[in-house]
This record gives sequence, structure tokens and C-alpha cells, in this order.
Amino acid sequence: MTLLEVRNLTKTFGALMANSEVSFDVERGSIVGLIGPNGAGKTTLFNCVAGLYKPTSGTVTLDGEDITGLPSWKIARLGVARTFQVVRPLKEMTVFENILVGAHMRHRETAKAAEIATRCMELCFLSSYRDHLSGGLTIGNKKRLEVARALATEPKLILLDEAVAGLTSTEVKEMVEVIRRMKDEGITVLMVEHIMEAIMPIADKLVVLNSGVKICEDAPRAVVQNPEVIRAYFGEKYSRRLRTEGKEDDHGCDA
Repeated sequence: MTLLEVRNLTKTFGALMANSEVSFDVERGSIVGLIGPNGAGKTTLFNCVAGLYKPTSGTVTLDGEDITGLPSWKIARLGVARTFQVVRPLKEMTVFENILVGAHMRHRETAKAAEIATRCMELCFLSSYRDHLSGGLTIGNKKRLEVARALATEPKLILLDEAVAGLTSTEVKEMVEVIRRMKDEGITVLMVEHIMEAIMPIADKLVVLNSGVKICEDAPRAVVQNPEVIRAYFGEKYSRRLRTEGKEDDHGCDA
């Protein structure tokens, strides 16, 4: 069952076409990766879904409700949370207090908010940092903190913008496990990512953008076999390696 539908979404900035007639679905309970070269329009599309930008044309539908052009706070209330490429924790607050801020979006009662914050902290491997000031955390812990704070808003859909960028190999594995845990909790994930080793093993589907246009939407193994995607993004040598490491389901690519 589809949770998010993006239909013919176009976003322009003056004469610049950032997204052009982009359409795709995100199925409930799935992990969908949004990939493409730098400047492909991935973050702009994220911002249109999350309400930071209003699309020039096209529609965004969440759980059957048209959310096109709604402000970000209303979209958050409807169940969409997001993280950002550059993390911005509340530096003078502890890890627990940061997550509690997210929980208070839905729960005024402190005890209930604290219960949710504690669970999100555990899910993101942050329990041992509960009373640490967030400003002193490593980048890996800060990124997991941002995810935990987003999760505390109890979203239906979470948008992860380059959640593993800049992390060590150990931190990448930890973040991948956090994303798997989110799926197990029934949370749908749409993620922008450049590190293919992180997204290939966990994504149910990849959507590929190039110069603002969708060029492919399919299972990871099919995507890395698509000639247009190889030319635009992977390169043949890298694609051969991904094909051997990716998921085994093989379908034709829906461009």
C-alpha cells in the first residue's frame, strides 16, 4: 500500500529547473533510496515533500491526503519527519533533552514524552550518552541524535538526508542498523544517499534523479544494470561490483 505519492513534481528557481515532472511512490513500511549525481535535485525534492519549498507544479500526497505546499510544521504534524545534511543539535542541551524536544511535539505530558524519548534514544544506540551535552558528541553520534529526535515526533514517514555522509565505517554500520530498526518499527523511510555500500543492502527500491529528472525507479539490482543510470551516475566498473553485492531480485527498470 502506498504511503507517499509524488506526481509530476516540478520546482523552478527563476530560470533554473531543479526538478522536472518527477513522479514516484513510497510504499508503506518500505525503505526507498533517492540517489543521483551532485546537482540532481534530490534535496530540493526532499524540501518539497517536507514543506520547506512549495512545488511550482505537481502534487505530493501522504496517506491519501494532499499535502502539496503545506508549511513544514503542518506536514510534520501529519507524520513526516526529516533530518538534514548538516546536523544542528541543541548544543547546550543533553542528548536526552534534545530528543525530548521532538517528543513534546505530540505529547505535552512530560512522563509520556520522556518514555518516547527514552525508547528513541535506545533505538539509536545513544543510551550511554543520555546526560552528555550534544555539542560535544562525535559527528556519528550527532547524526544518530538527529534521527532519534525526528523519531520522537512519531512519524509515519522519515526523510533522511545523507544520514551516513562523513561517518567512519563503524558509524555507517551503526546507522544502517538504526534504519533497519526503524523499518522493523513500521516506519517508512525515504533517504537521500551517496554511499552505495550503505543503501544497497537495505533499500527496497531506488529512485534515480539526473539533472532534476527521474531516470529510473526500481529494485537496487535492476537499477545498477540500467545503462542510463550507469552513464549518469555509477560508471561501469562500480556498477559491476554493486551488481554482485546488491539484492538478488531482478526486475526491469521503470524509467
